[in-house]
Amino acid sequence: MTDLGEISWILGIHVMQDREEGWIVLSQQKYLEEVLERFDKANVRPISTPSLPNHHLVRLPSPEVDTKHFQRALGALMYLMLGTCPDIAYSVAALGRHTANPGIEHQHALDCLFRYLRGSSDYKLVYHRGTPGGNTILGYVDADWGSDVNDRKSTLGYAFTLSGGAISWSSKKQSAVALSSTEAEYITGTHAAKEAIWLGRLFAGLQQPSSFPIPLLIDNQSAITIAKNPEFHDRTKHIDIRYHFLQHKVELGDIILNYVPTNNQSADILTKGLAWEKHERFSRDLGLRCAD
Repeated sequence: MTDLGEISWILGIHVMQDREEGWIVLSQQKYLEEVLERFDKANVRPISTPSLPNHHLVRLPSPEVDTKHFQRALGALMYLMLGTCPDIAYSVAALGRHTANPGIEHQHALDCLFRYLRGSSDYKLVYHRGTPGGNTILGYVDADWGSDVNDRKSTLGYAFTLSGGAISWSSKKQSAVALSSTEAEYITGTHAAKEAIWLGRLFAGLQQPSSFPIPLLIDNQSAITIAKNPEFHDRTKHIDIRYHFLQHKVELGDIILNYVPTNNQSADILTKGLAWEKHERFSRDLGLRCAD
């Protein structure tokens, strides 16, 4: 093995840090600029959000635009989403459901995503020592009930933060149709709980202070009640048994469920298109900033 000194680049991600000040910054700006040039989007007019509120993409029976070009462009943006851009997770996931048969509307939505990235190319993920409550893992959990107009499945989103920045996030469509917003939130909580347990064990393996119990912030009181009160399950027998994993972990004390008002639910950015004010605020909650 060769000691190359402190890390500065890894897989196209620029790593900047200051041990004395106690901060770490992750950036994919160089990669993003290359992607914008490759797809002739370097000089597009920037916009402030990656997708419009209440805008839903309709499934098509056959493609209307160049499928290969659409797939290549979206694939390039997917690496940004996985690396340092949780703010585009919802848009990338929503467009990814239409890669087989992309249409003019889908291409327009992809162009809007490029325009957003043009305007936010200097965004970076920032982690800072001393952030209030930042020494422990914190999870945000949300769902948009029945949001897919094609099959009425819900969109789930969760994000975990540490030291003021996101360390894990997900935005995807649920595999089953939820019969209520409570059920959609409960299912999302189960997916988030599995990720929380994995993160807690990872930190234990790194010999870090115990992260358990890990708090999950949910904006649905009924979903919290179901997880905390087994007797309430008589009214939720139709929910698949595997989703009661959340209730089991709450009983064991590995997970704590706390209520957060919808206006403060940062995972909302992972379930739908938002207006600029909310999108900007939730992006900052996940650690995205214009850092020098």
